[in-house]
Amino acid sequence: MNGYLGNFFEHAGQITSFAVALAVWLGFGALGAVVGGRGRMPEATPLYGWALASFAFTAVGAFTSLPFTWVAVALAGLAMVEAVVVHRSGDRILPAGSLRIAILALPLLLLVSAMVGSQWDEFADWLMSPRQVLALDRFPDNSNKHLGGSLAAYPYGWHIVTYLASRLAGRLVENAGALVNVFLLLSFALAVARLIGEAQGNDPAAKPGWGLLAVCGLLMIAPISQKVSLTSYADVATAVSVGFGAIIGWRMLDALARGAGPDARHLAFEFGLVMLVLVNLKQATVALFGLVIGAVVLAGLRDPNVRVRDLVRLLPAMALPGIVIYAIWRYYVTTNLTGAEMRIQPFGEWLIAEIPQIVWNMLVVLSKKVLYLPVMLVATAFAIRGLIRCRGPFDRLAIIIGGLFVGYNGFLLFVFVSTFGKFDALRVASLWRYNMHLLPIAAAFAAYGLAMLWPRYAAPRLDGRRLAWLPVVLMVAAPLVFVHKLRFDRHPPVPYFREVGVAVAGMVKPGDNLFVVDPRGSGESGVITRYELKDPGVFRGYLSLYHNADRARFREVFFGRGLNVILVHSSTPPMAEALGREFPAGASYLLRLDGKGEWTVVETWKTRQDKAR
Repeated sequence: MNGYLGNFFEHAGQITSFAVALAVWLGFGALGAVVGGRGRMPEATPLYGWALASFAFTAVGAFTSLPFTWVAVALAGLAMVEAVVVHRSGDRILPAGSLRIAILALPLLLLVSAMVGSQWDEFADWLMSPRQVLALDRFPDNSNKHLGGSLAAYPYGWHIVTYLASRLAGRLVENAGALVNVFLLLSFALAVARLIGEAQGNDPAAKPGWGLLAVCGLLMIAPISQKVSLTSYADVATAVSVGFGAIIGWRMLDALARGAGPDARHLAFEFGLVMLVLVNLKQATVALFGLVIGAVVLAGLRDPNVRVRDLVRLLPAMALPGIVIYAIWRYYVTTNLTGAEMRIQPFGEWLIAEIPQIVWNMLVVLSKKVLYLPVMLVATAFAIRGLIRCRGPFDRLAIIIGGLFVGYNGFLLFVFVSTFGKFDALRVASLWRYNMHLLPIAAAFAAYGLAMLWPRYAAPRLDGRRLAWLPVVLMVAAPLVFVHKLRFDRHPPVPYFREVGVAVAGMVKPGDNLFVVDPRGSGESGVITRYELKDPGVFRGYLSLYHNADRARFREVFFGRGLNVILVHSSTPPMAEALGREFPAGASYLLRLDGKGEWTVVETWKTRQDKAR
């Protein structure tokens, strides 16, 4: 379906996509309701079940040769049994307000259910890796890692979400990650709504109103880039795990300060489950794991009402789950999956001399975030005050969040200096994307602080109940108004590259050696072509604008590499000189080497712009 409505109702497959993603989420919730127990933080329930699933897949994959389908079936059966147990006990899988916030987010969920993969990193790794796991029914290893994602040695805790949804659907569900990202953000919005209620002295068990849910939903969804939150990237899962970890750790300190030892121990256990999920998402999340624990411990040490020995006793429950999952995965990488992750450069190659410029560029980038940076600076200022004299829950929260902000950006500085190349380090590549990992806790801090001030300064002048309709309208209407921006997967040239890639996949043969030539393009066409191939083993690379190819390089590509199939998406004068022929713009060409050593055009595709003329 084309046109405006096609953004929301594009194909019948989106019903299946939404159903299987929701089934995975509810399955995590059923598992988490039992694992977390009745006294758990209800909004984080699916993460507790996810922790169990993440551990099961990682342990089975690292130590056995059992097919992952067996693990999936076992977890599905366990989830169904536990759903019945939870229902009969009078407990619930999802917290109060879940249905309301889902209704508010319905236009967004419809839109996301129609989306497909569209980003470079999705085609390079975040969809390639789960697709390979789906095909192998196990983790990749050194014998086949070259056929999968570019970061094959990253942990697979995030990839199992797409794997499980795809196993249910019987096909790769490209938008399973995007849908679960929305579920994650809505879950944290519910947690923020409860924080606001508690700050104002409301009953924690009360169902939040429509207006409050809409405000919290907008706080979660609006600030995060749509090309991060509505894709298969693991950044939202990282951000929400950090957010829940910070809030659960904060609640644990409150229990210690009140002398509620059993509550504190249970919260430490929940904290550990969330940290297990966090550590098993990406290679670098182990740093966030350490920072969250460090920030919580720092806040506890500065609180005179928290006894140090009581806090120390909780550390094993807080840290061991993350340490164990990290050790299991490192064992597997060391023995079966070497050389497929980012590495720290030798010290002699560190960009020590460029540190002042990198720091300055980091400040410039963050200064453009007119809401995020002020909130974090306020949190840091209150954190400093709390370190001098901690006077209660607000100071503890400020220490945790301010500590995370300062610590994480210090870690990012270290990464730019020690791991990135000079070009990316000096432009502080993806700094804002990484800082999005702290956006949920920034929103939580702002919401909690403003909720404390509201009764004294705003409530006497504003009737919140009369304004409740406004955020509701905004949350429902935003996807309808900004639909073109949100459906970035429809933006050219990605749909065209995918269409050509699918066609090429049906034309290449086993034993072919395929190369993509696109000297005026970014290389995206090459990454997409590899993703669309049924057999990635025939792919031999691509040439793009960033390779600065001259005539000799083109001669090498066409006549010196043993290639027999080349897909041409663009051409340059040096390429025309090397081949002695032109490839007119506005089309793509599939060339095959004939028996005489000549390149013959076997198929041509006109760009969509040309088709419309």
